[in-house]
Amino acid sequence: MTRHMNLNRSLRLFGLLLSGSLLLVGCNSGDSVIDGGAYTPVAVTLLVEEAAGESGGGASEAAAGPKIESFGTFRGRVVVTGNPPSLKPLVAQGQSVNDSGVCARVPVPNESVIVGPNNGLANVFVYLRRVPNVDVPPPTSDPLVVDQQGCKFVPHASIVRVGQPIRLLNSDAVAHNVKLAGLAMAFNQTLPAGDKEGIEISYQRPERSPIPMNCDFHGWMLAHQLAVDHPWATLSKEDGTFVIEGVPAGEMEFVVWHEKLGAINNRLVVNVPADGETPEVEIEVNASALGS
Repeated sequence: MTRHMNLNRSLRLFGLLLSGSLLLVGCNSGDSVIDGGAYTPVAVTLLVEEAAGESGGGASEAAAGPKIESFGTFRGRVVVTGNPPSLKPLVAQGQSVNDSGVCARVPVPNESVIVGPNNGLANVFVYLRRVPNVDVPPPTSDPLVVDQQGCKFVPHASIVRVGQPIRLLNSDAVAHNVKLAGLAMAFNQTLPAGDKEGIEISYQRPERSPIPMNCDFHGWMLAHQLAVDHPWATLSKEDGTFVIEGVPAGEMEFVVWHEKLGAINNRLVVNVPADGETPEVEIEVNASALGS
């Protein structure tokens, strides 16, 4: 009997501790901006170990280490080694496709691989894997605008903050639908032809990695979008270069992701100097992995 009573007490104590933990986790109000806005500390975002296989992109939930109050700049470049693939248009001019009068009036380019000067690879997502104990600036109220022009999404790759508005437009003379199917966002809605007012949506929590954006009416239409709840994320330019400013100083882990490759590096460790910048970190991608 004593053994059972002790067991019951232990279970009740565990339940109380678990409830307290859940209350402490609560909602994260430390959302912030991408590429802009004043650096105004609003909340302390805390570090937690992620579940196996989770690649992050979001603020965390349990304190680890002293609060970071120094910041630096992370510079890098993604370069293709070997001969990059030559991709045919997704839709050729005059091709017989749905709504060909609009969608095949001019070729629809394949933007899944864009290799620029000196074999730089564009549209590579680079983002902080886990947020340390640091004040996180709030998200901008300026919307991210995603349009549909020439039967393709513009931009092809985008980063948005949790809580930042996204305005979806349709500049084409045919209807499109926009479908997002991630862990944090499940959305599917039709936009009528020439809808310049559009609709507004926003993420309520971050995605672990970039998610696809599709149009069911025109199956070749594909873009990728990443939702983060911190500002330390960017896309590489056509020459492959990228810069993330105001990164918490110290040893930080970044995810490097491309739509053809998935995670190029899921734990790129970078020592960010306080009040300085890293030497340019070169990230190589073999051309053969980019497909045809």
